[in-house]
Amino acid sequence: MLAQQLFNGLLLGATFCLVALGFNLVVGAMDRLNFALGETAMLSAVLGALIMTETPAPFLVSFAAATAIGGGVAVAVYYLSFRFVSADFPTASILSSLGCGLVLTAAVTKAFGSHQRSVPDVLSGVRLDLGAFTVSGAQLVILLLATLLTAGLYVFLERTPWGTAIRAVSDDATAAGLLGVPVQRVILLTFALSGVLAGAAGLLTGLAYHSVSPFDGFTTTLTALMIIVVGGLGSVSGGVLAALLIGLIQTLTVAYLSATLRDLIVFVLVGIVLLVRPQGLFGRNAGVLERV
Repeated sequence: MLAQQLFNGLLLGATFCLVALGFNLVVGAMDRLNFALGETAMLSAVLGALIMTETPAPFLVSFAAATAIGGGVAVAVYYLSFRFVSADFPTASILSSLGCGLVLTAAVTKAFGSHQRSVPDVLSGVRLDLGAFTVSGAQLVILLLATLLTAGLYVFLERTPWGTAIRAVSDDATAAGLLGVPVQRVILLTFALSGVLAGAAGLLTGLAYHSVSPFDGFTTTLTALMIIVVGGLGSVSGGVLAALLIGLIQTLTVAYLSATLRDLIVFVLVGIVLLVRPQGLFGRNAGVLERV
């Protein structure tokens, strides 16, 4: 029983870490929080679920569509809320992105209704019995795709020229620009990557719960914020570890205590981290800390 709950918690954390990584990418590039990222994940999940239910396309096609939609929406939010906002008004872009998120929620509700939409199961005939716990086909898909995306992001950031450029802009955008790095293109790429991760997280979370809702965006944003507060703003490794930790805490709380205490315990953890180490367990003293 405990082993099964631990696995379920790690699985939940794997989906959490994708959208948290998207938040951290934007924080690293601009010292800003994109509050529309949760709604980006929601929109991608709703449209991905529609493709799964209304067309004969396989799941991987729906998944690819969800990631592409997420990337496109994130780029649109960048131009609407960040690109042309003066750095002298750092909160303006944050509030603007929050407004974009509200517009996305209203648009999805108007177009597709406010009801939950089911997400069909995948690999329903597959079930692995590993002794202490079992793994369903859908869980296997979620774990595999989340791991591949996280590892792929790490390799991209560490081993490619564009990844090096992203890290350079994250460290010092002014110095990177003086050295010839196309800062605005790097930031645009960062937003696109964050949207791809959010789109993947949205559909994978919907697959885990077998449903998506137009109101999932706020919950996704809140969870991601708790993760990056615990892990540290701008820290990729911290975001991954914090996501796994929070996934485990939520799952074990529901299994052994009460579902009503799930969020409360995480909030207490976040409060302790803010008191003891405000920059997060693995974070740096980013400028955004003073603005949030």
